[in-house]
Amino acid sequence: MNLIETSDLTKYDRSIEEVDHIVKKRDSVSALAKAYGSTQMQIQQWNGLVDLNLIKVNQRLRVI
Repeated sequence: MNLIETSDLTKYDRSIEEVDHIVKKRDSVSALAKAYGSTQMQIQQWNGLVDLNLIKVNQRLRVI
């Protein structure tokens, strides 16, 4: 803890904010992963998707 304080390492802390995306026609999990810097597996896990090909227009997906 002392090292963190003396080196002012807390300036590198950042909070990760969750981001949702509303699915539009022609969206795909792979394209969303690429656009948001996530992975298909992360998006699948965050949203409880069984099949990556079964997303629907207007569905809200956590992408970050």
